[in-house]
Amino acid sequence: MKLGVYRLSAMLLASVFVQAPVAAATQHQLDIGFTDLGGLDESFLGARYRYFAEDLEPKTGPYELRAYLNRVNNYAVGGFSNGDFSYLNIDAAVYGPEGLVMQASLQRISDDNKYWQDTDYLASAALGKQMNEQLQLGFNAYYSRAESDYNNGKQSTEHVSVEWTYAPYVRWTDIDNNQGWDLELKQLAGRYRYVQGRAIYYVNQAWSVGFIANIRNTDNLSDNYELQTQYWFNKHAALKFGLGSALDSGSGLNSMSLLLTMRL
Repeated sequence: MKLGVYRLSAMLLASVFVQAPVAAATQHQLDIGFTDLGGLDESFLGARYRYFAEDLEPKTGPYELRAYLNRVNNYAVGGFSNGDFSYLNIDAAVYGPEGLVMQASLQRISDDNKYWQDTDYLASAALGKQMNEQLQLGFNAYYSRAESDYNNGKQSTEHVSVEWTYAPYVRWTDIDNNQGWDLELKQLAGRYRYVQGRAIYYVNQAWSVGFIANIRNTDNLSDNYELQTQYWFNKHAALKFGLGSALDSGSGLNSMSLLLTMRL
């Protein structure tokens, strides 16, 4: 499945190199690929379309951070379906007056089998405030609903669990002349509850390297640490690649990211 996504990403990337748009507004983004992150709630698989409410072309800053640094509202929908498995994700970021930042997302994951069906819903909302040019503080709220239905033809069992979770977050972004750090620390909740830390360094306008740490507060699930890099070949096409591990004794690679981004 991932090999097929990789082949499609490679073909689309080649087409961008052959014929890139010129002198046009940049308000549309297409992501194709996957980000595993150890199977956690911020994983992504499939294709995602994002619309920017303003043209990113005249904006300043690293390509990846232009919408965030220039407070450009954006909305996205994406997903994947393959037989018994389906994934849908919708998210939005809206910037208000006085440095307010509002974010929301809705995720649905369904995994069916001959005898059972699991469906997970995760809705989240965040309200933050830009305290100064670098520091953003905010608060997250999560609603998680897990539905399980088992039926072997003789016996049927249904189970539903619901959970609300609240947690603060902090983000520090210090970019000067397209170089600098973007740091974020937050607690996430859904199918799992864990703390995520992100440290991304922007070498220049096109290239960044980052480290993502997902720390779970349970003994029967491993932490995950992934090293990622992203490179924009031009202002229209980028490729992100990452490998992750639990970093414990005898642990090998347990996550991988490969994501093609195109802006038009």
